Amino acid sequence: MTCVYIDNQPVEVSPGASVLEATRVAGHDLPALCHLDGCDANASCLCCLVRIEGRAGAVPACAATVSEGMRIACQTPDLRQLRKLAIELLLSDHVGECHAPCQNTCPARMDIPDMMRHIAAGRDDLAIAAIKRSIPMPATLGRVCPEVCEKACRRAQLDQPAAICQLKRAVADRDLASPHPYVPPQAPQSGQSVAIVGGGPTGLSAAHHLLCAGHRVTIFEAEDQLGGRLRRQFSREELPAEVLDAEIALILRLGASAACNRRVGVDVTLEELCSAYDAIIVAAGELQPEQAARLGLAADGGRLQVDATTRQTSRPRVYAGGQSVRPNKLVIYSVAEGERVARAADAALCGRPPASHKPFESRRPRYSSDEVKLLRQSVAERPRLSAHQLPILEAVRDEAARCLACDCASADNCKLRFYADAYECDADRFRGDKRRLAPCLEGRHAMLEHGKCIACGICVQIARKMGEPIGLSFHGRGFDVAISVPLGHSLDEALTHSTSACIAACPTGALSAPRRNSAVDADDPPPCTSEKHSCQSV
Repeated sequence: MTCVYIDNQPVEVSPGASVLEATRVAGHDLPALCHLDGCDANASCLCCLVRIEGRAGAVPACAATVSEGMRIACQTPDLRQLRKLAIELLLSDHVGECHAPCQNTCPARMDIPDMMRHIAAGRDDLAIAAIKRSIPMPATLGRVCPEVCEKACRRAQLDQPAAICQLKRAVADRDLASPHPYVPPQAPQSGQSVAIVGGGPTGLSAAHHLLCAGHRVTIFEAEDQLGGRLRRQFSREELPAEVLDAEIALILRLGASAACNRRVGVDVTLEELCSAYDAIIVAAGELQPEQAARLGLAADGGRLQVDATTRQTSRPRVYAGGQSVRPNKLVIYSVAEGERVARAADAALCGRPPASHKPFESRRPRYSSDEVKLLRQSVAERPRLSAHQLPILEAVRDEAARCLACDCASADNCKLRFYADAYECDADRFRGDKRRLAPCLEGRHAMLEHGKCIACGICVQIARKMGEPIGLSFHGRGFDVAISVPLGHSLDEALTHSTSACIAACPTGALSAPRRNSAVDADDPPPCTSEKHSCQSV
């Protein structure tokens, strides 16, 4: 074994091991984006820099070999700053988006592209499951939501935004009309109980998410039925009572108990609830100062004061959300608040720290006029379908297929995003001309988006090691270097049996499986002319 010293700590590794391997043995996780075990060192990303005693400057850990007694500096402030700088340089030329603009704009952060893909493929069962991960009452919201997400839809730059809200409603209505409406899976019973004060949109949303997390839930409602302002704010034409009742019934089917005509602070005290339940969530709508005072919680007028991270009020184990904390007329904000306060209460009940950190998010601006012109070369203009057409099954699928699927297939396992988050990187630190909309390569089983590619060369090596006759290669020089298929061959010809391995190893999601928004023949894929794998010909 070879003994080296990393930040003055002795570490033993096999002779001939890389310095990167030694740092891993020592418990360090360096951002080696261009490294894959079993492949030759590329040292192209320069994100794994260390200092080695006796050598000038910082060196890539992936390309340096250990020697007996080597002394390595790994976690010094200046090295962390250099790694951060290297990641920010990669981000300065990265045009991928972690999530689609519609999802980022939706207050409930619903995975809209996922819903659209399932609808377009005729999989309403998967679509309703995707919806209900964020929105417990989609048939209700589909009627009363002001379509906040559609204002961010990139399709609007071509013709009109996708009818996201109406599609959500169409899927939810069909689900409610089915013999067995969808009920989401639930975690094993936790043995913990939660009292929710208020049966309006925030309280119902919180109940849904807590029930899915495995907790017992009782909703205390001052009126004679659940629904809160959903029953008062909208006419029967806007929101039929039977639709609201049906969606509330599904929440009750999950196991919620309803205690109607029970006013907390009058018919039952907060102290009694604290004695009987493990946690209490106050979602009682907009409160008057005297109502807030009756609860005995710190308030600013009628607004309850909560910790911004834990959502806890001035009383332990009592949480609050929705209009009781910050009034907002939009129901979608109340529904989103319900999920947030439920997640906070669930974390406390399960002994987890609250989710106080927002992950790094890569975004790009609206398409320029030149980019729109380029996009129009492969995306046929198809105006949005009218509302009266959308109950028709084929019309619903056609409308969903208009979605440009601006999300990223690798948002949750992208190494670039992970380390950008870990190093608190600023994606806009280096301002300048970024890569613009450009043709991507698409085959039956893979897509290559140049705008996300960092030219690490891992896929080139994998294809060669797995014996691909054609494989992938670098082309261009300097800043223009890119991964491509040599000699004018197609991506299908380049990757005949190494596709899955290349996709799995890609550190940024530049190489991914096709994500089409239409039920096309896999042997006849549509072209794609975007740095987004998702902006396909529709």
